[in-house]
Amino acid sequence: MIQIESNWSEILNLIARDFSYFKSDKDNYNEKKYSKKIKLTIIKAKPDSLVIPELRTRMQTLNSLTYQVGDVRYNDYYGKLTSVFDYISEKAEIYSEDLNKTHEISYLFILSRIGKKLDLQGLHKLHAFAVAYNDIAIVCMMPMKGGKSTLMLELLKDPSIKMISDDIPFINRMGEVLPCPIKVGLDKWNAPFSVFEPEKNIYQIEREQYGTKTLICLDGLPGRIIDPTQKLKRIILIEAFRYHSEESRLFPASWSKTFKGLFKHGVIGIGLPMVVEYFWEFGIKDFFVKTFIFYSRLFSFFILSLRANKFQLELGKKPERAAFEIMKIVRKM
Repeated sequence: MIQIESNWSEILNLIARDFSYFKSDKDNYNEKKYSKKIKLTIIKAKPDSLVIPELRTRMQTLNSLTYQVGDVRYNDYYGKLTSVFDYISEKAEIYSEDLNKTHEISYLFILSRIGKKLDLQGLHKLHAFAVAYNDIAIVCMMPMKGGKSTLMLELLKDPSIKMISDDIPFINRMGEVLPCPIKVGLDKWNAPFSVFEPEKNIYQIEREQYGTKTLICLDGLPGRIIDPTQKLKRIILIEAFRYHSEESRLFPASWSKTFKGLFKHGVIGIGLPMVVEYFWEFGIKDFFVKTFIFYSRLFSFFILSLRANKFQLELGKKPERAAFEIMKIVRKM
């Protein structure tokens, strides 16, 4: 559970659209049930409104400068945004007047902190898209800019296909695929099917390192999201690679090649949406936490590799051809 407060209505509206599947109104909030919640306060103010103590940097990335006093971490995003996060109370404050930067960091903060808590419960994100056809989960791993969302939308043209997740389905320790449907992100929108109330449910985010993305709120895809109670008994697990051809090829993959892909996209989590300044803590306790997470991920993705029907996809220039090849396999099952 994460509670978000702000004096900035535009940022609250954007975050509500990002996580529309999960949002809960204040009227439905149960204080006792969520006593260990994460709290994020976003303040529309100049970044230097938060005074960072005179400290040596603890960590420096292309994204930010990080300082730390005990369990309190300060982040300076090079003058565009500053934040303070207390790991003990799980309370964060963000100060900025840059809407795009605030949207990006708030979104990644939420995924980083919630992701770490779920990791500890044995629910692990996989960098892939996932859709459901009857009781079959179709999970497709590929790198960033690989065309995940475009291929997923091609599959969703079939009304019998339901979305599980655009970017981060969860895998538990029984190797099961669980839904995590958040907004759909595309480099550009070419309207493969209609979106309900597009003026409200199609919007954009400007990410500093990745440029402009068009986003689709799941409220715009009524009836296309999987029922969270639905059991997915069979799994088709695909690792996709770009293929310089008009056509696409789908063929069975060995266990070793598939597990290598799972290790990259799940155990290590290359490409997963998160920011290190809110996921990585320091100290001996966090070392053991991260070690536990590593082995829990390793076990979960190992079980998934045993349960799944394993394939590799050479993804050509026409995603509709790749979707056709996938559905041929699915319907045979």
